[in-house]
This record gives sequence, C-alpha cells and structure tokens, in this order.
Amino acid sequence: MHTLMSKNDRYINPLVLDNPLRSLVSPPNRILSRFVKYLKEDYTVVDLGCGPGFFTTILARIVKTVYAVDPDERAIRRLKEKVQKLSLNNVIPYVAPAQKLEFIKDKSIDFVFSNLMLCCTSDHNGALKEIKRILKDNGLAYISVTRSFLIKDKMDVSGDEWKKILGQFKIIREGKNLMERWAVVQQIS
Repeated sequence: MHTLMSKNDRYINPLVLDNPLRSLVSPPNRILSRFVKYLKEDYTVVDLGCGPGFFTTILARIVKTVYAVDPDERAIRRLKEKVQKLSLNNVIPYVAPAQKLEFIKDKSIDFVFSNLMLCCTSDHNGALKEIKRILKDNGLAYISVTRSFLIKDKMDVSGDEWKKILGQFKIIREGKNLMERWAVVQQIS
C-alpha cells in the first residue's frame, strides 16, 4: 500500500469511495446543502481527506482553487485522472496526512471541507491544529464525524471530544443524524 497514513489510521479503498452507489448512501447534495451558501467564487478551499475526489470536483466548480489532500497515493492518482478527464485546472492534489499540511501557508485558506476525515486518523489534535493554522481569520470549515453506538473504535470522536472540537471555533451551524455529527464553524480571530 502506497500511503503516508500512519499504521494506526483507517484506510478506505479508493474504489469504495469512488463508487456510484456511494451517492445513494451519502448524497452529495444533502451534505453540500449544509455549507454551500457560505462558499464564494474567489475562495481557496482545502478538501481534507479528499480520497479520489467525490466532493473535490463539485467544489472545484464553485470556487477558485481547491487543494485536494489525502494520505493515500492511490486515491490522489484516481483524483488526478478524474480532474484531467473533467478538464478542471483549479485542483491542486497533494499526498499528505491531515496533520502535515506544511505546503499550505498560515492563514491562507477561506474554507476547509473535512467530511468524515477525523474518524479516519488517530491524530485528531494534529489535524485540528493544522485546520486552525491554515484558516484565515474568520475562515470557515465544515467538519463531520461518524457516530458510533455499538462498536467503539479508538479513532471515534466521542460526544465529549466533539464538544471540545466545536469549542475551538465559533459555531455557525450544526446538526446530527443517526450516522454522523457535523458543523459549519468559523475560525476565531
């Protein structure tokens, strides 16, 4: 496996993430409806944990620039193929874990999209530290995590940890359902 993920992180095969059936389980429009009104045409966005680009290509049609970041080289390779096929020239793919974004300048990002990424990394604090570092003052982020009821996993974000995460930001909008918790948050300047 060609990856920059730590051995403790969760790996999801890019074929699973780029499967048309995923749209039935996780309709992109439902997720986008939570935050798309906050995006502006001139924004620079980071799709953190982009996988093979399920949301990246949608975001690229809305904003100026999208950094697509994932620790799995195979996912980024599939993303590059997709971006080329769709002639999208505003996507900048990077193979990197969420806690190592040194290629992005401090306070340079308008919006971070982190959909179900935290529950795939063992270093929640490192990823959040980087999100806060790269966001502009008053920059926004969409963060979501899975909710586990029966099976507890060491990468789960507990209810208490979720409250601590949200406490680091100004909450613009939040919600939850049976499968996930999510929030649109703003960097506190």
